[in-house]
Amino acid sequence: MYFKIYDSNFNEIPLPKDDTNHGLTGLDLFVSSISQDLTEHSTPRNPGNTTTGVRDNDRDVSISVFLSAMNSTDYRMKRDRIYAFFRSLGSFYVAETQQGNKLLKVRVVDSYIPERLNQQVATIDIPLKIDGQPYWVSRFKTMDLHNNKGIPVNSNWSFGMGIDVSPDNLKYQHENVSEFNIFNAGIPLKTIQEKDNCEIKIEIKQNVTSFMLYDATGSKWEYNSQKKEEWKLKNGDEIIFNGHDVRLNKTTIMERTNRYYPIIESGMNRFRTTGLTNYKISFDFRFKYY
Repeated sequence: MYFKIYDSNFNEIPLPKDDTNHGLTGLDLFVSSISQDLTEHSTPRNPGNTTTGVRDNDRDVSISVFLSAMNSTDYRMKRDRIYAFFRSLGSFYVAETQQGNKLLKVRVVDSYIPERLNQQVATIDIPLKIDGQPYWVSRFKTMDLHNNKGIPVNSNWSFGMGIDVSPDNLKYQHENVSEFNIFNAGIPLKTIQEKDNCEIKIEIKQNVTSFMLYDATGSKWEYNSQKKEEWKLKNGDEIIFNGHDVRLNKTTIMERTNRYYPIIESGMNRFRTTGLTNYKISFDFRFKYY
């Protein structure tokens, strides 16, 4: 079998088979490159167009499966079970067996029909629709690497994922430092777009009115630039970034910030803080790949 299926919580789901081993067998997963949308601008009296913007769009994905049954009646029952199986999945993840920890989020939208080879067997090509962004994502997050002090021997991480093998470069939690490094093995991440795939947690361990967090681009996220006393932080407070949602102790605090969202570039990122000395910060995110 050349692909695996995972539910929306990243748990592997077996393809439906009965006790006699008849049912569905995975044959292959087909994935295209990512298409792009261009924004073009034409100038009067000048030939051609000028590209003013590029945006990643979509990619084609499909799976090929083999259906086996005991007889013609059983074939029809198993065909219907397959239809129900993929309908019940809703959004799910697929991965190539050879790269089992890089997943694409998809769903079955278009219709399909088995190609019968005889009364008992058929092949089926099932088109898949990308659900959300068209990138592969790592099955596990960075705190898995941090907590295991490097790449664990548990099949959570695979060759070809670009992970630095040095444990010192796989630290995703830091305390009471003005500068620290965060390694990203994948493509750049705009954290505002990474709902549930990237969480930044800042645990405050002092009384402080305002502070700033600078990312590797040199841009900064700032808390309470107006220095309002009623927004002052205290020991035990916790700030969590989750996509566009930024909360202090579960309360949205967008109006208290400069509305900037950190960017995590490819490779090593140098972060720094000012105005904050007693704290703990954790980065727990999935790597993304083209």
